[in-house]
Amino acid sequence: MLAAVRQKFHSAPLCNFPEPPLDAQAETTRWAIGIPGLASLYLAHDLNAEVRGLKALPRDTWPTNLPLVFWAFRVMVGLGFLMIALGVTSLYLRWKERLYTSRWLHRCAVAMGPSGLVAVTAGWVVTESGRQPFTVYGLLRTADSVSPIAAPAVATSLAAFAVVYFVVFGAGIWFLLHLFNQPPRPHEAGLPTGQPVRTAGITPAPALAAGPNAQPAE
Repeated sequence: MLAAVRQKFHSAPLCNFPEPPLDAQAETTRWAIGIPGLASLYLAHDLNAEVRGLKALPRDTWPTNLPLVFWAFRVMVGLGFLMIALGVTSLYLRWKERLYTSRWLHRCAVAMGPSGLVAVTAGWVVTESGRQPFTVYGLLRTADSVSPIAAPAVATSLAAFAVVYFVVFGAGIWFLLHLFNQPPRPHEAGLPTGQPVRTAGITPAPALAAGPNAQPAE
């Protein structure tokens, strides 16, 4: 799978950077810049170790969808770097006391909201498609691990799972919407003014200023 992720067809002690688009049909790496010894160093801890490419493996053991593995991995890693960049940028703006006034950062944070789910899903795609055509790599092929259960039985169990999840998640969403719809009650404390609203917990500075009996926010 590693060779497919890095679209590496030929065995060599090097790493391609930046890794170019995959040409799976031609079984070649286009526009590659090789860094000798880098892949050998981080994979085998030996500058002279050989890193096997796809052509060193039998063709029937290659992942069945090379472009999917290739691009899903890059989506995962790319989103990971964007998350790190967003976190580092927010720390810098916090240091400069501009974190709460930088509207562009707030928009970027909102846009990055689904990035965790997308990155995890892309990583799952890399794992599941990268090990094909095996269920257990090198031991059990997917074609040989198909259950002998009849299609109606599989459909029934799938439908049962769908109904249970629909009921559970539906009830949870209904309860949340019910809470959101509650009007303010008398004698409830209002939101603080003149300072950022924290959804939970307190920071060390306000806690020290409030004394030893400070309580976390609800």
